[in-house]
Amino acid sequence: MERNREHVSIKGIIIPADWDEKGNVIKAAILTTNEEEYIVQENEKGQKLLSLMQREVEMTGVVREEAGNKIITVEKFQQAKRERY
Repeated sequence: MERNREHVSIKGIIIPADWDEKGNVIKAAILTTNEEEYIVQENEKGQKLLSLMQREVEMTGVVREEAGNKIITVEKFQQAKRERY
């Protein structure tokens, strides 16, 4: 049975969440500015985020909780724009 699902917009840094036996990153997570971590669901958009490791992104998606982890199914994302001072 599925738990509550919530549609969210978040901003944070893409970080590694899992590696294969050769040390290659195979799963991403996003660490938000308020230190919440969301595991990125493995789908086409999730795979595209692997190329943005350590970069700041803004995304929208649907979040569910599974085994105490927040899992986000990304609907859309973009690399965050840097503010100039």
